[in-house]
Amino acid sequence: MKFLLKFLFKIILTGVVLYGLTQYFPTFHLEGGLQSFALAGFVLAVLNATVYPILRLITTPLRWLTLGLFGLVINMAVLALADSLLPNLTIDNLGTLFWASLVIAVAHIFF
Repeated sequence: MKFLLKFLFKIILTGVVLYGLTQYFPTFHLEGGLQSFALAGFVLAVLNATVYPILRLITTPLRWLTLGLFGLVINMAVLALADSLLPNLTIDNLGTLFWASLVIAVAHIFF
């Protein structure tokens, strides 16, 4: 039960962060209403729960060599995967992808 509540909170948190990103970055677009943000939060939460640990395991030597900074590249890859899976989500350039993944990673660290 505790896992489900934590997962639901991650979905809500990710949806709120995505809304903030659409307001702050003009090249980060998520069209639609509340359902769009909830679906994007759900997809990102599922990807972070499934794909992210696998990528972390595969890239462990790179993360050691870069003192953990390669984790940001993994976050960018997961967000790019979500961009390709969600038709309503559009990230126009690599800089926006970098900053958006950094903001999402920081939000997930604190909560």
